Amino acid sequence: MERRSFLKITALGAGYITLSDLYAVDSRLSRYDSGKYCMQPERQVPVVGNCDVVICGGSVAAVSAAASIRRQGMSVFLISSLPYPGDDICGSYVHLFEKPQPDSHPLLNRLYDVPVMTPLHAKTVLENELLENHVDFLYSSFVSDVLFEETGRPSGIIIANRAGRQAILAKCIIDASADAYVARLAGAKVSSSESSEPVSFGLITAGNKKPKSEKLMVRELSARVMEGKNTHRIWESKADFTPADWSVASLNLVEKELRDLTWNSDQVDAADFPFYIPPFNIKGKESAQNIFLKWDEIPINSCKPEDIDNFYVLGPSADVSRETALEMASPFSSVSIGEKLGKVVSLEVKNSKSAGKYDIRPVKGTEVLKGVTGEISEKIRPALGDKKVTISASALPVLAEYDVVILGGGTAGACAGISAARQGARTLVVEYLHGLGGTGTMGMIGRYWDGYREGFTEEIDQAVRNMAAPDHPRQKTRKDEWVFDWKVEWYRRELHKAGGDLWFGALGYGTLMEGKTAKGIVVATSQGSAVVLAKIIIDSTGSADLAIAAGAPYDYTSEKTVAIQGAGLPPKNAGDHYNNTDWTFIDDSDVYDITRLFVAAKEKYKGEYDIGKLPQTRERRRIIGEYTITVADVINNRRYADTISFHKSSFDTHGFTIDPLFTIRPPEKRHKIYDADVPLRCLLPKGIDGIIVTGLGASAHRDAMPVIRMQPCLQDQGYAVGYLAATAVKSGVVVRNTDLKSIQDHLVKMGNLPARVLTDKDNFPLPELLFRKSVASLKNNFEGLEVLLTNYEKSQPLLKEAFKRSNMPEEQLAIAQVLAMMGNAEGLSILANEVNKSESWDEGWHYTGMGQFGECMSRLDSLIIALGNTKRESALPVIAAKAKLLTYDHHFSHFRAIAIAFETIGKPESSSVLYDLLNLPGMKGNAITSISEVRKKTKKDPVDVSQRNAVLKELHLARALYRCGDKNGLGESILNQYANDLHGHYFRHALGILEFN
Repeated sequence: MERRSFLKITALGAGYITLSDLYAVDSRLSRYDSGKYCMQPERQVPVVGNCDVVICGGSVAAVSAAASIRRQGMSVFLISSLPYPGDDICGSYVHLFEKPQPDSHPLLNRLYDVPVMTPLHAKTVLENELLENHVDFLYSSFVSDVLFEETGRPSGIIIANRAGRQAILAKCIIDASADAYVARLAGAKVSSSESSEPVSFGLITAGNKKPKSEKLMVRELSARVMEGKNTHRIWESKADFTPADWSVASLNLVEKELRDLTWNSDQVDAADFPFYIPPFNIKGKESAQNIFLKWDEIPINSCKPEDIDNFYVLGPSADVSRETALEMASPFSSVSIGEKLGKVVSLEVKNSKSAGKYDIRPVKGTEVLKGVTGEISEKIRPALGDKKVTISASALPVLAEYDVVILGGGTAGACAGISAARQGARTLVVEYLHGLGGTGTMGMIGRYWDGYREGFTEEIDQAVRNMAAPDHPRQKTRKDEWVFDWKVEWYRRELHKAGGDLWFGALGYGTLMEGKTAKGIVVATSQGSAVVLAKIIIDSTGSADLAIAAGAPYDYTSEKTVAIQGAGLPPKNAGDHYNNTDWTFIDDSDVYDITRLFVAAKEKYKGEYDIGKLPQTRERRRIIGEYTITVADVINNRRYADTISFHKSSFDTHGFTIDPLFTIRPPEKRHKIYDADVPLRCLLPKGIDGIIVTGLGASAHRDAMPVIRMQPCLQDQGYAVGYLAATAVKSGVVVRNTDLKSIQDHLVKMGNLPARVLTDKDNFPLPELLFRKSVASLKNNFEGLEVLLTNYEKSQPLLKEAFKRSNMPEEQLAIAQVLAMMGNAEGLSILANEVNKSESWDEGWHYTGMGQFGECMSRLDSLIIALGNTKRESALPVIAAKAKLLTYDHHFSHFRAIAIAFETIGKPESSSVLYDLLNLPGMKGNAITSISEVRKKTKKDPVDVSQRNAVLKELHLARALYRCGDKNGLGESILNQYANDLHGHYFRHALGILEFN
């Protein structure tokens, strides 16, 4: 069968689909089923919620029901697979730009009581409804399983996200998804029909010319989208489709066809996904199939699946006629249905008891493949006393099989997909959002900073400009910029043109492993979890999600450091392409942090059209690969025989550095651009076959990452990895054994790599003569330090020898500082004398995100850190004397230096000094442990650093105090607060210290 032949576009009309065997095996996914299964072993899953009612879905009805339940005094937890509430209006845009009848429901009045409706206004009103009613909620999470008690009653859900899987225990479940897939996971029966009529799907767009196609029925909406002083028309385009099934694959093909038919170069906005009324419904305890009913006439039992207690379906898949389903899908009616259902459910659960034991219903597959699934298992805040549930081993259905699967369609992933597909590999790109391109498109950073712009990047740039005529009003005059949706569309069309497949609205959280070889990925979708088999996996998540799920070691914030590059989330107005922000720290792999971020952004950007859907993170989890690029590698121009991508950038650090080289000699200012090669070994997780990691997830020291993370370089890297993966599949070899020289030859010819890589050899270890020259030149502003720090064993004897024979104070001081950073106390007295010369603090450094180049500490800070690194108690009085001069208003770098020095020596004598610093007015109480605090403490400044400076001072001092004896338990008390902070990096750091120590 030809790919995509199971989808056809038909004449306009309405009807039903035959679904008699839709859930023939285990009610998880549609009949698009290979009959193959993979084993998901028994696991313990952390509990993140224990409530009366859990609501699956973020529709207007879901929000209304949640608020109604809380007003009845019951607890409720709402889960949305999207990064915002209101999927039925903010995701599909249906009814977003329309007005309800006068005197409508109070929530509708708050939603629509604005002169001009915007997505951000709607998201904010709905989120406020949750916050004001104290509803717990998490975004960006899919339901993967339903929990049952021993009697067989549903008793909660398992959710999946980038942190892995978590459990929410509940006395009742409300499935507010349009297709009632959670109800099917619970065993609900689905109606069937013998007909297979077309179903109407629609997509709402703005700004584009009226879509013209005989396949479309187009209606102009009365509202307008504003872009400054300009207004844009809004179109609702509908076409009828007859999917062969309702799988993730076929629904994505519907979306593809609709975007093909509606897009043109004038488009400034589009809904995240198409809208439709499902042609099927669950079988309820009471059927209302043969009559059209208004919202207040719908029997509640039609929302209750037959043979399942304490479970409700709140949406168009209830057991009602499809005409009534249309009524239930409209927020103008569903808001009242949700409130009514909330009251009914509250009465039902009021006197019910929680289950004592929880488990999923294990699935037994007919053909179980070799291997078992591993999954991400990030720590979750211990809000519920570290409670866990054990879920039984089960079989996951295989949804599809490909040669190459790319998880993440961002900067590198979209390019990898196009490249692999062009080489003839059966290729699938899986992307959580409904657009490709990552940071440069969905992330709204639509302008290059630094970076190598030849090769595939040059093809992209020219092709995107060619999406419209040179004189088109939206064309960018700068060559380093692009129109946001042109690039999104080019990626999408080019992938399909090359024969690749694309699944939007899904994320991966696990890897199928056969021994140490990856064989597939576990995806979470709106239809539950499943496995996609692959010969080679490209992990383009930017945070090495799949590699970590496979067991790869990785580096990130931990008990060792809280250093992380600044991040943000941008505002988004119609037609925007570049809104670069840096106002927070974000852990993309932390579901609490992601939720916190989107709550804060709504407060920060009040009055804007919308906010972005992709965090602007510059640093994420990085694998420990077969090789790790260091700062010294970059500065020493290290070359490799297996170079796969070429990079150019300055050290755009967006924060403070931790590498010893930069502690002594800061990175160069903005004007200094470095070349850096990335070898294939840095993209291969140590000890694991079948996975290639791209982008920010590559194996590199965090301080080296700014040079190798630029968009144009990662676009080239994505192409190279896609080409490599396809070649390996064709050759039938593992990636490590691919003929890399032929790959490099191709990349050189197309301009991705400089010609020298064809003859490059590893130029390390560096010759001893260079070490001797470097020791001699240290007095010249630490010239040659990058050489000496590559090998301590070679350097220390040479440094000691030079120190003893030197009679120049400046040279002795420089050598003493380098030796101290290596842990040698040879020059301790010289360092102490130099610090004592300063009667006051010099000019320090407050945390700076945007535009941070060069030093992040003062000379005195650097000397104090060196003193601490000697680990000698005799250094303590010198450090303490400087610490006692600090006031709260002093720079963060001074507090950091004192904390590092004290904790490195680690003696109780430091405890009193640190205790006094923590008790300076304003120093304590900066942790944010609840969503309500997020809104209160959010600053309007899009590059705010004040909150980060306050937290970093407190956290560094508390960490040092805890490690130096902890006077009155103050350090532990503060760390416990941060161990529940909603910022993922503060949580990881604080909890790591408490557990590690």
